[in-house]
Amino acid sequence: MIRFDKAASEARAEVEKFVVRPPGGMRQEIAEVARRSRRSMNSEIVARLERSLAESEVIETISENPPASAPQLRAVEVSRVQAGNDAEHRLLQAFRKLEQGKRDALLRLLD
Repeated sequence: MIRFDKAASEARAEVEKFVVRPPGGMRQEIAEVARRSRRSMNSEIVARLERSLAESEVIETISENPPASAPQLRAVEVSRVQAGNDAEHRLLQAFRKLEQGKRDALLRLLD
């Protein structure tokens, strides 16, 4: 006989269901990344969302309280950046698709 304890049912109650409609091809891309990470697609998506949200919090904190020594940034027109730096844009997109461990390894290699 299978028994379900109260803790397991409470843990299940904390999980929320959320429907996402990714653009064509993205589901397969997520499946491949999840396979390489040895995670389920759900775990991969949750991990990436958690990382993205954590990064957003850090960015918001920094923008609200910039260090005195922080250089001042100015906005650059997107069209100018993309027109002159297509290779950089492609490189940035590829970098963003990498797992965090691979990003760190690449940055160490470039230092």
